[in-house]
Amino acid sequence: MMELPPLKYTFDNVVVGWREEAVSFARAHGYPLIVNSDQRPFHYFGGDQDIKTKWYEGIFDLGMRSLLPIPFDIERISLEDGGLRVVTRNNTKVFMGCGKLYIFDFENVFGTNIDEVVTDYAVHDLFNVRQGSLIRRQITISSNDLFMDKITFVASGRVSQNLDGRYKDILVSSVIDTDDVKNFDFSETMVKLFLERKLRDLKIKSDSGTPLTIEHDRRHIVKNNIRYEFLGDTPSCLHLFEWHRNG
Repeated sequence: MMELPPLKYTFDNVVVGWREEAVSFARAHGYPLIVNSDQRPFHYFGGDQDIKTKWYEGIFDLGMRSLLPIPFDIERISLEDGGLRVVTRNNTKVFMGCGKLYIFDFENVFGTNIDEVVTDYAVHDLFNVRQGSLIRRQITISSNDLFMDKITFVASGRVSQNLDGRYKDILVSSVIDTDDVKNFDFSETMVKLFLERKLRDLKIKSDSGTPLTIEHDRRHIVKNNIRYEFLGDTPSCLHLFEWHRNG
């Protein structure tokens, strides 16, 4: 079978990244964006909260302005020949010439001579309150237990017509070092044990006085703090965005 030549585009500026910062930067400057990972920023929705976020609004706006020239399913991005050679998962090949390249995230990007090293991760564990979820008051707890930073009672998205958010679930936010993120001592099971102990210690119950029964629903992990290791000369077109985030 004859292989088709790659599609070709030329832009003065191109942005590569998947975080909200990359989307917002591309949107503000009117630059085309290549979303180079399936990862997404963490967002929680419940009760009558609007499902819109800056990330989704930005992606929608970029799409309407024809500033998402390549599908999301990126397999590989290589810097070569004065531009980017992009291959998607369905084997679509695109060559994109560009004057300036703004990289926010390095997933699936090759040829930069830069190694992105993640030093820790922001971890969000969502717990369903299976018993005692009727809690009208707002509760947020700062925690110094091991690695947990914050415990937030959030409007449950499992209860239909929970428009006023009176039925709650629990979101635990943590920052975990890269070396520990797959360690059992920092697992969902341990977070659940620490959370149950915290609820008992603080005597938190439902509005009717029922003790809370919780179960783990899901965990979302996203890189938090990073550093860069430079392995050689970098392309002159490349503009690197160093960044720092807490939670």
